[in-house]
Amino acid sequence: MSPVFPTVREVLDLVPMRHGAPRLVAGNAGLDRPVRWVHIAEVPDIATLLGGGELVLTTGIGLPADDAGLREFIGTLADVGASGLVVELGRRYLTGVPRVMAAAAERRGLPLVELRRGTPFVRITEAVHGLIVDAQLTELRATEEIHQRFTDLSVEGAEPAEVLRQAAELAGCPMVLENLSRQVLAYDPAGENAELLLDGWEQHSRQIRPAGRTAYDPGSGWLVTTVGARGQDWGRLLLRWPVAESTPPTRLTILIERAASTLALGRLIRRDAEGLERQIHRTLLTALIDHSRPVDEVALRAKALGVVLDRRHLVGVVVRHRGDEPAAGPGADADPEAGPARLRDLAEAVGQAVRDAKLTALTSAVDDHAVGALLALPDAADEEKALAAFATALRRVRLDAAPSRPPATRTVVAAGSGVGSLREARRSLVEARQI
Repeated sequence: MSPVFPTVREVLDLVPMRHGAPRLVAGNAGLDRPVRWVHIAEVPDIATLLGGGELVLTTGIGLPADDAGLREFIGTLADVGASGLVVELGRRYLTGVPRVMAAAAERRGLPLVELRRGTPFVRITEAVHGLIVDAQLTELRATEEIHQRFTDLSVEGAEPAEVLRQAAELAGCPMVLENLSRQVLAYDPAGENAELLLDGWEQHSRQIRPAGRTAYDPGSGWLVTTVGARGQDWGRLLLRWPVAESTPPTRLTILIERAASTLALGRLIRRDAEGLERQIHRTLLTALIDHSRPVDEVALRAKALGVVLDRRHLVGVVVRHRGDEPAAGPGADADPEAGPARLRDLAEAVGQAVRDAKLTALTSAVDDHAVGALLALPDAADEEKALAAFATALRRVRLDAAPSRPPATRTVVAAGSGVGSLREARRSLVEARQI
């Protein structure tokens, strides 16, 4: 049901309508159709004046007298998308509408209602139109709140997790932010089970194919919009609509597009900082080291990002520049941005080395001078081979980036003892940092 327009079922429950003692004689399947407007008509060709979504009220005095004409009349109403037909008994039809009319309405799924007691049509139209206007005002207020909420989030530079939290709160529906590789960057289950929401996400996401930049995919039940700016798309924002038989209301389309633009703007603002994926990696690694999040939550978020940590042999690795500081020598820190820039370069190199070595890991800076990685290996026997492949790949990446790199900016790689569970991963990371 659209939140803007009442349904035929709701209209039949209004006081003026109940005063007329309504009885549904056909078209039960269409009772949840939205009523966009109420139209009073006493002519057989009224369908030519309709635009769809109207509930037609009539006494029947102008309807055709023959069966073929009645079938055609019902057919034209159904073809134009009328919500239903209400016939007041007493003037043309005394005891009930003709059976041929009821049969035609049932066949087309058009609600056909008899009013067995006379009632002024104007009271019905006033009640329905008042309901529509009230609903539209409510929708307008909700839209204003959406714009205000996301304007505030943009000004505050809110993180993606906070944007999704507030969007899910406004929508009352689960939301997921993914990158173009179908890996989950952030999500909010809106009170539902997060594991069920994200189970098999990558495969599920590839089956969600909306027709447009912002569109609803009825097959999967997800409302989707592309996230990006300046011609560079980098992800999708998805909202799950739980009502299978209807499309999401316009309010939710506005909400998801505003949320997406807020995310895109935030990324532009942070374009010189770490990439979004690296920020999430850093959050998870920090959580393991500082015990700031439950281990199960870290595992779930990492899995959604494409890094499986459960039932893996985990090895903590820390990479840093040789010496106590990232770079040594006169004037090395003359530029206050040099240190952060070197650290970003090192973090990107570590991430590239992990990819080149075909390993799976969380990687990010763990302090002002070092980059950490938590390697997730299928088997403990792979540890030595994996570490050698990583070190070789890192050396190649660093040399390719700057073949004449001075000794002061060369790196040292340290590995902690491998562990068999995520709860022990902190020990391996701390050990690598100490080494």
